[in-house]
Amino acid sequence: MSTPATAIAGGFFAQLMPMLADRTVMMIVSKADEHHLTVSVIPKRLKDSENAALATPFCCTGTPEELDRELPTQVREFVSGHVALGANLAEIQREREDAEKAAREELKKKQKTVGNGGAKGKAADPAPKQEDKPAPAPPSSPMLSLFDLPAQDEAAPCPTSGQETEKEECRLSG
Repeated sequence: MSTPATAIAGGFFAQLMPMLADRTVMMIVSKADEHHLTVSVIPKRLKDSENAALATPFCCTGTPEELDRELPTQVREFVSGHVALGANLAEIQREREDAEKAAREELKKKQKTVGNGGAKGKAADPAPKQEDKPAPAPPSSPMLSLFDLPAQDEAAPCPTSGQETEKEECRLSG
């Protein structure tokens, strides 16, 4: 039996098909009160390690007429969001695995270079990469301790009396 709204939207079960391609879905239909039904669509987790967001249920309550009219559209939006989330999570997982693999390979290269006294690394990489070059050192200044006075331009303004000139520094008495 097809109403004009469900024929246009493709029907409730037709909207579930993209989700059913990858996972089992449980449906629960219950009577909420004398005039309303609640429909719950619950995607089943494929693995315990799977992201919990992919098992988020969809629940909709309405009169049977409202559900006939609106449920297919609501389910289509839920399924499309669910499929997009699954694709995004899979892409993130692939990128993370690729980054881990690259980091392991880089670590192996560094360990081989250190293990043979650096001979292999020097022959293979005569010029250091831009990111390997140390940053230029700031102008050398003596190492200051916690109790040294800051430079004059960083010092806080000091109260001045009538005898002090502008060029005098504030000194803490110690």
